[in-house]
Formats: sequence, C-alpha cells, structure tokens
Amino acid sequence: MTQEIIFIFTSAFAALFPVINPIGNGFIIDGFIKNLDDEQRKAASKKVFINCLLIGLGSLVVGHLILLLFGLAIPVIQVGGGIIICKTGLEMLSGSSTSADDGKQEAIDKIKLEEIEQKLFYPLSFPIVVGAGTISVIFTLMASATVKDNFLHTGINYLAIALALFLMLAILYVFLLQGHRFMKKLGSSGNLIINKLVAFITFCIGIQILVTGISKIFHITVL
Repeated sequence: MTQEIIFIFTSAFAALFPVINPIGNGFIIDGFIKNLDDEQRKAASKKVFINCLLIGLGSLVVGHLILLLFGLAIPVIQVGGGIIICKTGLEMLSGSSTSADDGKQEAIDKIKLEEIEQKLFYPLSFPIVVGAGTISVIFTLMASATVKDNFLHTGINYLAIALALFLMLAILYVFLLQGHRFMKKLGSSGNLIINKLVAFITFCIGIQILVTGISKIFHITVL
C-alpha cells in the first residue's frame, strides 16, 4: 500500500506540473503584481495560493458532483477556459509597457491595487493557474486512485493527490515571492521581452486547450 501511495503521489506531481506550470504561470502573474511592494506582493501571492488550493481541492472532493449537477462535460470546460486564456494573452500582448520610473511613482496607486486584487481570483487563479486542464488532470488522477468498495484506501490515495497539488502550488508561491528579484536583474528590456513572450505562450496555451476541447466534442483528431 505504501508503494502504491508513493506511486500515486509521484504520478500526480508529474501530471500536475505541466498543467499548473508554476514557473511559467509565475511569470504571467508577476506581470500583474510587479509594481506591488513586498508586503502587497506577499498578500497577493498568498491569495493566489489559497484560491488555487481551494479550487484544486474542491475539484478533488466535489468535482464530479458539480459536473453532474450542472450537466457539464470536461470538453466544454476546456473550450470555455481556452477562450478566457486566449483573451488574457491578447490583453497582455496589447498592453502598453511602462518604464521602471513610471511604475514607482507612489509604490502603487490604491485604485491600481484594487484592480489587481479583483484579478487575483479571475483570471489569475482561475483559469490561468488552475483551469480546465488542471481540473481534467485531477479527475483523471481520481479515477485511477479510486479503490472500489474501500473508502479508506481511496481517501488515502486522494490525500496523496492533494499533497502533490499543495507542493506544486507552494513552488508557485515561492516563485511569486522571489521571482521579481530575478526580473529586476534582467532589466526593463529583458523584462519586456519575457512578458511579451509569456503573453504569446499564454495565448497559444489557450488555443491548444480550446482546440483540444473542440476535438473531443466533435470526436475528431486535430493535434
């Protein structure tokens, strides 16, 4: 049983890493919170961590029930999430860049801070970090971790998945706290290049999730 739990944990960690992508998504979120001071950045990072953890654990505990209740299918969630991620990527690509001096006029304007706080859940936590891809991976892990007629064993396996999710989001949290130091070393030009590159990748990820959902709905092979 111990070997099985270790296998489920390592499988969950490996499966969740590419969909949560703590480093890549860390760059995306850093583009939104880059002008915050250390205390504000810590508070924003903590909110993103808690939001993502609650969404992930909620999917693990009541995910199937929610889908049945609203009659939703995973491909439909992928299509919706893909559209939202594409929209976010386009907004980041078209956004105007400001110089380091302009961004530090008063540490951060109160209105700007409120705007960022409104985005911490949507779209930063959901669907950028924990979106349709993450939910579908969690559902797949649940199916493989379920032991028929053994609720205790199943519960322990689910805890292993939850632990993998927690560690993945902890990596994201640490990156959000320290990532801006790395970005400062790159300078304004390097920062701009990375932000635009990440924005383009975000847009492409949205298209891939969207196309994957469409291909599953219509039972066609696209990718």
